[in-house]
Amino acid sequence: MSVFYRIVGSHRAATALDGEGAAKMGGRWNSQGVAVAYLTESRALAALEILVHFGRDVALASWSVIEIDIPDEMIDRVSLRRLPVGWNDLESLAVSREFGADWIKKGKNLGVILPSAIIPEERILMLNVRHPDFAKLKVSTPRPFLFDHRLV
Repeated sequence: MSVFYRIVGSHRAATALDGEGAAKMGGRWNSQGVAVAYLTESRALAALEILVHFGRDVALASWSVIEIDIPDEMIDRVSLRRLPVGWNDLESLAVSREFGADWIKKGKNLGVILPSAIIPEERILMLNVRHPDFAKLKVSTPRPFLFDHRLV
């Protein structure tokens, strides 16, 4: 069993794993219209992802953290060596989104561990929220998450 984390605005805590935000905006590993949820292996990386993508001012908002337990056999692992050249390109997401689309199309597992583009040695998990095993996740009750005031 592996534990992953998701930090969301408290107003979205009840729907934190519906994948609608990623479907609406697209992400590094998914195109618009594809519902996935992004999780991290630590609360610290989840917080850093929020600050990088939304800016420091959002730290003043009300946030919640959710812990998700996922059976290891439902997770694919991809090493940096197996990723296509350009997966971390900041100008174009085409390569990484194509990789993500291929992974989702195969439909083998519920999630795939990938490197964070912010810190490639740290890992995120892209969760296929439409996978039939989604109901097997163990999801904690959301708890308040506070950003340290020095980050604002």
